Amino acid sequence: MTSGFFAQGQCLCGAVRFVARAKPVRMAQGHCRDCQRVSGAGHTSNALFEAANVEVTGKTSSYAVKADSGNTLTRHFCPACGSRVFALNSGRSGKIVLAAGAFDDSSWFSPQAVLYTRSRHAWDTAGDGVPAFEAMPPVR
Repeated sequence: MTSGFFAQGQCLCGAVRFVARAKPVRMAQGHCRDCQRVSGAGHTSNALFEAANVEVTGKTSSYAVKADSGNTLTRHFCPACGSRVFALNSGRSGKIVLAAGAFDDSSWFSPQAVLYTRSRHAWDTAGDGVPAFEAMPPVR
């Protein structure tokens, strides 16, 4: 576990809370149509963590979809307020994806990749110099 990193967050109503005690493994913006629909915006901003370094409290509801990789992506959200909180991918055992916007302070968030640019709206741009991919790049 990386020492010194601590970030916490919650859903809109506070019924679901989480704590991350290590730096994320990866940070990215996703522009696929599912990400646009789930966020109600042009993209989602997500941080991938080792699940062992994250604690989630509170009851969630979930919705699972088949990703273009063939893996199952299960998004978890608060059943009271509907806030998207985290996701699990069947192809990434031991990892958890936390919604960057759900953190109390996400000033540390800096996308390392922009995914699904083929679906990105012209009005939704990312900073220069961030690697961009038309789809999901191969997992390293």
